[in-house]
Amino acid sequence: MQPTVLWAQRDDFVWLTVDIANAEDIKVDLTESNLKLSCKSDGKEYSFELDFFKPIKKEQSKFLKHRLIDFALKKETDEEWPRMTKESKKFPWLKVDWSKWQDSDAEDEPQGFDMSNMGGFGDMGLGAEMAGLGGMGGADFSEFQGGDSDDDDELPDLPEDDKKNALIQEIDTE
Repeated sequence: MQPTVLWAQRDDFVWLTVDIANAEDIKVDLTESNLKLSCKSDGKEYSFELDFFKPIKKEQSKFLKHRLIDFALKKETDEEWPRMTKESKKFPWLKVDWSKWQDSDAEDEPQGFDMSNMGGFGDMGLGAEMAGLGGMGGADFSEFQGGDSDDDDELPDLPEDDKKNALIQEIDTE
């Protein structure tokens, strides 16, 4: 089976997210022009192959396996790609990851994508890279915190009896 693969880019990196939860037996073959991945999840075998639009720098590219599989592929030249693949045809399993996409107008702003937990592709051994599994923090929501919001209004504290009832109600709704 072919998994859904999401992609986004900046001038210097391409990000791929392979939408396979809890993948096992992961095999990655990364070259400057191609990525091959195969794995298993829930008793099903998945695989795909991508020929990149332009070359990448394998040694400076990284990946992270947590719930899903993420790749940060360093572009050989800092420029925007019109598409992910060498071929101009549409692949139904390859989709744009709008959550990581950045307009060219916003490139001077902080990127908000933390790659510090991602392992490298130096020797392609998954053991060392898999040891540092962690969340992918770094999301920056500061641009959403301005403007007119009712959240900024001060609310009075609840009396003690109301606090206990609110806690009980909150627990009951979960």
